[in-house]
Amino acid sequence: GEFAQECQNLEVERQRRLERIKQKQSQLQELILQQIAFKNLVQRNRHAEQQASRPPPPNSVIHLPFIIVNTSKKTVIDCSISNDKFEYLFNFDNTFEIHDDIEVLKRMGMACGLESGSCSAEDLKMARSLVPKALEPYVTEMAQGTVGGVFITTA
Repeated sequence: GEFAQECQNLEVERQRRLERIKQKQSQLQELILQQIAFKNLVQRNRHAEQQASRPPPPNSVIHLPFIIVNTSKKTVIDCSISNDKFEYLFNFDNTFEIHDDIEVLKRMGMACGLESGSCSAEDLKMARSLVPKALEPYVTEMAQGTVGGVFITTA
């Protein structure tokens, strides 16, 4: 009757909220990975500049954010640009891949292997040093692949 219906409604609501928590957790994980990758990159660049004792030449620098489009040499690419230069339209006659800066940084190892679960103890120490204190336990969970417990920290 009415009570059973109420129970069912509550269960549906609970599932919906758990789903939202899961979504927010994966968003948080992605943001943590980005933060670690960016900070790692900044440190690496600083170190490289100190070694060379001068900034890199302008033509060797790629600014963030960027995307890389990857396709076969034989692909014909037709590109049109809007008058205000804000929109670019590409037509490829073949398959292509698009990678964003974060994807590239992950492949460079800038996310300390956290994204692929191949995070060594040394990597973990590094990763933890690049996030705010409150997020350190979360990074440890990510490294161990045990994220999933609802995580509530008091500031």
